[in-house]
Amino acid sequence: MPRKLLIALVVLALLLAAAALLLPRLVDRDALLERATTLIREQTGASLAVNGELDFTVFPRLALGVTQAEITLPERDEPDIKVGALQFGVQLWPLLTGEVKVDSIALSDVDLRVVGEADEERVDTASMSDAQLEDYYANRRSQREAAGRDAGAEAALALPLALNVSRLEIADTRIEITDPEGGPATRVIIEALAATGLNLEGTPIPVELTLQLPGEAPINVALEGDFSISLDAQEAELVDVEVAVSGALKEPLTLRLNGAVDLARLVADLQTSLSVGPTQGSGSVRYANFESPQIDASLDLNLLDPALLILAGPEAAAEAPAEDSGELPLDALRAIDTRAALRVATANFGAHKVENLELKLRAVDGTIDISTLRGSVHGGQLDARAKFDARLNTAQLTTSGAISGLDIARAVAATEATTELRGEADLNWQLVSSGRTTDELITGLNGPVKLATREVTLVGTNVEHMLCRTIALANQARLTAAFEPDTRFTTLSADIQLADGRAVLQPLRAELARLGLGGKGEYDLASGDLRARFKARLSPELEELDPACSVSKRLTAIDWPVDCRGNSAEDPAGWCSVDAEGILKELAVNKASKKIEKKAGKLLNKWLEKQN
Repeated sequence: MPRKLLIALVVLALLLAAAALLLPRLVDRDALLERATTLIREQTGASLAVNGELDFTVFPRLALGVTQAEITLPERDEPDIKVGALQFGVQLWPLLTGEVKVDSIALSDVDLRVVGEADEERVDTASMSDAQLEDYYANRRSQREAAGRDAGAEAALALPLALNVSRLEIADTRIEITDPEGGPATRVIIEALAATGLNLEGTPIPVELTLQLPGEAPINVALEGDFSISLDAQEAELVDVEVAVSGALKEPLTLRLNGAVDLARLVADLQTSLSVGPTQGSGSVRYANFESPQIDASLDLNLLDPALLILAGPEAAAEAPAEDSGELPLDALRAIDTRAALRVATANFGAHKVENLELKLRAVDGTIDISTLRGSVHGGQLDARAKFDARLNTAQLTTSGAISGLDIARAVAATEATTELRGEADLNWQLVSSGRTTDELITGLNGPVKLATREVTLVGTNVEHMLCRTIALANQARLTAAFEPDTRFTTLSADIQLADGRAVLQPLRAELARLGLGGKGEYDLASGDLRARFKARLSPELEELDPACSVSKRLTAIDWPVDCRGNSAEDPAGWCSVDAEGILKELAVNKASKKIEKKAGKLLNKWLEKQN
C-alpha cells in the first residue's frame, strides 16, 4: 500500500475518533430534537412529544435517540402512537455547519391504536323484490360511473410518510384497529419494516416487511421488493415485489408482482406469478375499482385443486356454509364483478380430474356466464357452456354440452362404485332449470340427455347366462357349459328426458351378440332411486352357448322381462334380475291356451261337418 494513502487513512480514522468524542459535546440536542419535530410536522402534519430521555450517538450512525415518545396525528386530540424508542439519523457535514438534516428514522416498541372506519352499510339484496333489484343494479352502475369520473379530479394523494429520508426502520410495532360499532378489534404486529430512499418523485424505494396477524392460527406475511411513487402523476410502480403468506391457507402462498397502479382512479395492472404448494401459475390481473369488470384475470396454472385453497385454522370449519342448507348465496354472487380466463394443466374436483382445462367466465350483477368450458375428463373430451342467472329472486340455469370418448372404467372408478364397467361413452345434453335453492335447481332440471356407448363390458355379470338359466328351467333341462364371467354389449344407449325431478330413460336399448334388450327406466334425482324394466328378445343363437338354452317358438312368443331396482348409494351388482317365476307361469298359460285352442278347433270342425 502506498505510504501517502496509508497516512491519509490514519488521519481520517483519527478525525472520526475525534468527532465521536467531540460531537456529543458540541451539538445542541434540544435544537436537534426541535428540528426533527419540525420536520415531522411539516412533512406529515403529525406532532412529536418526548417524555423520556435524549441521547446522542455517533456509532453505528450519527443519531439522536429519544425514549417514551408520543406522536399525535393531524386533527387528533390524543396521541395515536406511543414509541418506546425513536432515533433520528442526521448528516454529519450539515451538522458541523450548524444545519440539522435528518436522513433516517428508526422506531421500535411501538403501540398504535386507531379507530377503524365504519363499514359502508351493506345492501341486503336477498330481501329485495325483482323490481327493486332491477333499480339496484341500475343505480349501482350509475354511481360507479360517477365515482370514476370524480376520481380523476380529486386532490393529490396525501401520504402520512411523505418523508424524504434515506432510511426508515420500524420494529416490534403493535397495531390495534378498533371497531367503531363495538365489534372485536383487529390486531397487526409489524415485526420489521425497512425502506430506503423514501421519496415521492418516482425513484424506486426498496422495501422489506414482515408482519403477523395474531390469532389461534397466526397469519405471517413477508414482503420484499421495489416501489416507486410519483405524487405529481398519482402513480405507483411495483417491481419484483414478492409476497409470502403462511397460515392463511393449508399451504403457503407466494406471489410475485410487477406493474403499475393509478392511485387516483384505483386501477392496478399487474403481472403476477403465484405458488401454493404444488400449484404454480402466472398471468395478468387488473383491478379497477370504478370500472366493470372490477377484476379481470388471465392465468395459466399447472394445477387447480380446491383442497389446497381451504382456509387454515379452527375458524375455517365454523365459517363454512352448511352443505344441507340448500340456500343459494345470491347476495354474495350479486356483489361479484369479474372476468376470468383460466388455462389449467390439471384440475382436481374431488375424485374427478380434468386435463388441459380451458375456462372463460363473466360474472356481474348476479349472472355467471361460462362461455367456454373445455378439457379432457376421464379420457373423454368435454365441451360445455353454462349460464347461471341470479339477477332476480328466482335463479335461472341453462347448460349445454357434450363429452365424447369417455373412458367408462375410469369414470366409474372415480365414483368408488364396486361394479366394474368398461368401454367408451358419448354424452350430450341441453338442460334448463329454475329455483331459489340448490334442491329446487336440481329437481327443476328439464331437457334431453343422450347417451351412446361403444364396446361396453359389464365385468362379473353375464346377462346371457342369467337368461339361459331361466330358459333351461322352461326346457326342463340343465346347463352344462361354462359361461364367460362378463357381459359384452354391442350397443348400449339411452335417450334421457329430465323433468319434475326425474330422469326418464326411454328408450333404453342394449344389444348383445345373441339377444337384445329394450325398455324404459326412471331415476329420481333427489332420492337416487332407479327403476327400469327391459324386455329381452331371444335369438336361436343362444343354443350355441349351451344346448339347454335352445329357444323354441313358444319361448319367443313371450316377453322376457329383466327388472332393475336400486339406489345410487348401493352396489349396482344386485340391481337387476330375471322374473323366472313369471315367465314359467306365462309359458304354462300359453301351453294351456294352445291345448284349449286345439281342442276347440277340433270341435268346431266336427260341428261344421255335421252342418254340411
